[in-house]
Amino acid sequence: MNYEEAQNYIEEKGRLGIVPGLTQVKELLRRLGNPQDTCRTLHIAGTNGKGSIFAFVQESLLAAGYHVGRYISPTILTYLERYQMDRHYMSEEKFAELLTEVAMVIDTMETDGFASPTAFEIETAVAFLYFARNHVDYVLLECGMGGREDATNVLAKPEACVFAQISMDHMQFLGDTLTKIATEKAGIIKSYTTVISAPQVPEVSKVLRETCDKQHASYIEVNPSDWKVGQMNLDGTDLVDCGTNPDETNMTADIRDRRKPYHISLLGEHQIANAQTAITILRILHIEETAIHKGVAQTVWPGRMTKTAEHPYIYVDGAHNAAAWENLRASVEKYFTNRRVIYIIGVLKDKEYEKMVEILAPTMAAAVVITPDTPRGLPKEILATLLQEKGVPVQLADTGADALKRAREQAGKEDVILVSGSLSFLAEYLQLESGDEKNGANR
Repeated sequence: MNYEEAQNYIEEKGRLGIVPGLTQVKELLRRLGNPQDTCRTLHIAGTNGKGSIFAFVQESLLAAGYHVGRYISPTILTYLERYQMDRHYMSEEKFAELLTEVAMVIDTMETDGFASPTAFEIETAVAFLYFARNHVDYVLLECGMGGREDATNVLAKPEACVFAQISMDHMQFLGDTLTKIATEKAGIIKSYTTVISAPQVPEVSKVLRETCDKQHASYIEVNPSDWKVGQMNLDGTDLVDCGTNPDETNMTADIRDRRKPYHISLLGEHQIANAQTAITILRILHIEETAIHKGVAQTVWPGRMTKTAEHPYIYVDGAHNAAAWENLRASVEKYFTNRRVIYIIGVLKDKEYEKMVEILAPTMAAAVVITPDTPRGLPKEILATLLQEKGVPVQLADTGADALKRAREQAGKEDVILVSGSLSFLAEYLQLESGDEKNGANR
């Protein structure tokens, strides 16, 4: 296959949808030689923050001189963003080569009476092959959805299991209560592993702790009260470790280095907990404190309160569920207190969009509403009506460029244009800025 044929193959397999269970992916990987068990892997599940936590971890591991593979879902900028080595995306040629190999194995599976793996299972197998053959030191592996029956949950012994914040999302697949959702995500915990978790609500903590007890796994949950938050503004946040239990961290670390402020460049109060979680992981791995400080300070993560322009200021954020919208509102109220905020917003129809309106409408000076370009996109007219009922002035737009033009026409030089609502359309806005000086943007 060439790259176009490989993309068509994945698109065709995508029509199989989501098929619960690990039978097909395990059989596929067995026939490929179980590449997933050849690298040290950090496996992360959760609802919000998976990408940010691993962005901090990746940069710190790279700063320490390690060779790092990363598997991301969903992607924002490009399809091949999901396969990264040392920040570089897989080439089209390599993807076509590996997918051709995997497809040949799938043909033999089907001949032997097995059902075809789904698109995500195939993509996951490609990732494992890619990292194994490049002999990476660490693989940072993100669950696609859930945990117990996620295609990534095929590791015999992960280096560590990690949990980002767990909240309500994908209820049609994972369950309609936090306990059910947490139980599904806790399914990645393996016997005698180390489990590190971001701060969780008590209902979630209970599930994770009980699962660890059953699996004889050690459990470490970040305690925000152990940390002191210093500077917090548009330049970032300074964070100081004041009381982490040394028995659960890197015993070789100089305590004076650990008491130096970690500078976090990612904006948002929720990024504090993500950084705390990442630092805890890195200490478990015995990464040098100098590398942790450097990595955390230089971490960027596109689509998470990413500034793309000034005068007016344009920020792009992928908040796409209730917990993320609450975090976004807190960030808007913290950073943009004295500025008008004009939203460019679209949402998926299977999300709790009425709750989104309740949460974010009070922060909106105006909104430009779009329909995300996906079959799951909520028609813009529905979202516009809900916002208008909350007293928000609304305009409709057909394209990303049209939405940006309409938002700029309403914005003063010191106002903020905030693009949010779904990860599905952020790439367009991250890439739209093209040097058009007359619009007042500082590219």
